[in-house]
This record gives sequence, structure tokens and C-alpha cells, in this order.
Amino acid sequence: MLTSCADEPKDTQKESDESLVFSSKTIEKSLDNCSPEEGECTFISLTYPVAKNGEEADNINKRIVEFLRNTIDYQEEGGKKSPKELAEDFIGNYKETAREFPEYELPWEATVNGKLVYDTPKIICLQFNTDMFTGGAHGYTSTDYLNFDPESGKTLTADDLFTEKFVNFVEKDFRKKQNIPEDANINSTGMLFENDRFHLPKNIGITKNKVILHYNAYEIAPYAEGSFTLTYPREEIEEFLKLPGENDQP
Repeated sequence: MLTSCADEPKDTQKESDESLVFSSKTIEKSLDNCSPEEGECTFISLTYPVAKNGEEADNINKRIVEFLRNTIDYQEEGGKKSPKELAEDFIGNYKETAREFPEYELPWEATVNGKLVYDTPKIICLQFNTDMFTGGAHGYTSTDYLNFDPESGKTLTADDLFTEKFVNFVEKDFRKKQNIPEDANINSTGMLFENDRFHLPKNIGITKNKVILHYNAYEIAPYAEGSFTLTYPREEIEEFLKLPGENDQP
């Protein structure tokens, strides 16, 4: 089994030794020293940000590891596995499947690429792109965002980021783009919103110039429909943002 682990320092613009900074960590494991570049190979690669300095960093790191657990631990065993243990279990689970079904030949693959996309004294935004295949008719692909308050390390929700009127603004735009009449049920054209009510996506990206609303596959529609992304320039929706003074930051 091939194993590698690397840390790449990537300090943010915060220069004080006591300020919150990030590095990038990579954990890679493969079956029987195989190489993904050379053909069929069961492997896993996890690249994710690691925060440093203070209790807020600990809170952020806990949430990042929780995200990795929820993404990779396909057997939903939960617990307190580290990213390294998640990678080891991924390869181990494949070996167990191959032993139980000797005719099974499809390799498993899992790649998570996480990075810091926005960092100000008011908000930190991380993005994770995931591609995974563990058998079945098709694999799993997702784009996920985690937003944090830099002062506390608290995970920021949509309620923390936007006013209530933002939901109405987005629903109106979504209906227009998906050709759903304003007076019709939101699911009348085949969407799968829970309780027939529109809601913002689980994943919201914040950058200097735009806000990204991303619904992953299965979240609001059948798999065949894929994902849905709505992107708005910051100046277009500034009245709905709950980040006072954020635009004044460098």
C-alpha cells in the first residue's frame, strides 16, 4: 500500500504570529503501490486546509474533519476517525469487498480537494471538490463550501449570512431560470424540494466579488438533472448580506 502525507504552508494575508493562518495538508493512499496515472487503481487522495493559532483554529479544524468523515465514510460508521484513518479504512473496505466478491474488479477512487477561497477579518470561506466511486451505476461528485467566523471559528449558516428577504429574491430568480411559474408549486416541473418549499442550498460560497449558491446532485432534483448553481455579483445582492463592514476590509 502506497502512503504519502504532505503539508504545504499557505499563510493568509494575516501577518501576526497570533493571527489565524492556514496550511494545506495532503494524505494519499493506494492499493498495492498502484499509481492512478498508470491505469486502474484503487486510491484515495485528501487535500484540505488546516488552520493554526487559537481556539478558533481548533473549531475550524474540527468542522473540516467532520466534513471529511461525512464525505468519505461511506459505511456511516461515524466515530472520531482522523483523515489518515479515513483513508486507511477506504482502502481496507475495498479489500474486504474484493475478498467477499472475488469476481469484483472495479477499482474505487476518492479525491477531495479543499482550499481557502476567501479570507477577511469578517469571514473565511473554504471550498471542497469531491469525486468518488465505490461501485454502483455511477460515482459521486460534489462541490461544498464551509464558511466561518474568523474570531470564533463558528460555522456560519445561511441565516448568519443573509436577511430573510434573500430567500424570496433567489426563489424568484430560480423560478425564472427553471421556467417554473410564480403561482405554481415549486416542484411542479419535477424538482424535489422538501415539503414543496423553496430553500437555499446547503452550500454557499462567498468571495470578494460574488456569492455562489450551489445545489449538489440529489439535493433538489433527480440525479439525472445534475447540480444547479446560481451566482450573483456582490453589488447586486449587497442589501441582503449580513456582513457589516466586510467590504471595507482589504
